[in-house]
Amino acid sequence: MIKCVIFDLGNVTIKFDEIPTFKKWSSCGKYSFDEVKNYYKNSSARKAFERGEITPKQFYEKYVKYLKLNITRKDFEKCYCDIFSRNSEVEKIIKSLKGKVKLVLLSNTNEWQYEYARKRFKIIDLFDEYVLSYKAGMIKPNPMIFLDAVKKSKTMPWNCAYFDDIPEFVYMARMIGIKAFKYKNAETLKRNLKEVGVLA
Repeated sequence: MIKCVIFDLGNVTIKFDEIPTFKKWSSCGKYSFDEVKNYYKNSSARKAFERGEITPKQFYEKYVKYLKLNITRKDFEKCYCDIFSRNSEVEKIIKSLKGKVKLVLLSNTNEWQYEYARKRFKIIDLFDEYVLSYKAGMIKPNPMIFLDAVKKSKTMPWNCAYFDDIPEFVYMARMIGIKAFKYKNAETLKRNLKEVGVLA
């Protein structure tokens, strides 16, 4: 019996689009769009920021130095954080689950983007528990961060359903016994929740 539903944040609970950020960094730096994008995806500084190992100031300084950016910290933060938009259909589903099951938010995120999103999207306040990588000191797919989410659910892994848009993270959640699903859209989310008996 599912007693807890765990949601990823980006591109599940809310949407995001990083393309404008990469375009901005490319326009005020020395590297092409593709080079900026590849650096970001593989950057040890980004992963360190998401694990809470470096401060926002250090993150900014590392990116400015490596990408040779001519950008103020304020503008850098704005273009880095202003990437989110509502996922209204998923919002409705989460609201319908409130009070029926425990709701846990599990996200690889950082101090800047999480606080920006939390202030703008009230759906984030509906969760009962939060496992945020920059506070937990680890990022998905580290199995320990999934176990942290299970611990906060106050139930067993097989009593938890999890939704994430990244297959690698879904696979790891399944490895520790969570009923995990790859998020595609609101319709598949509804169907999966019906499969596990959460929605009628």
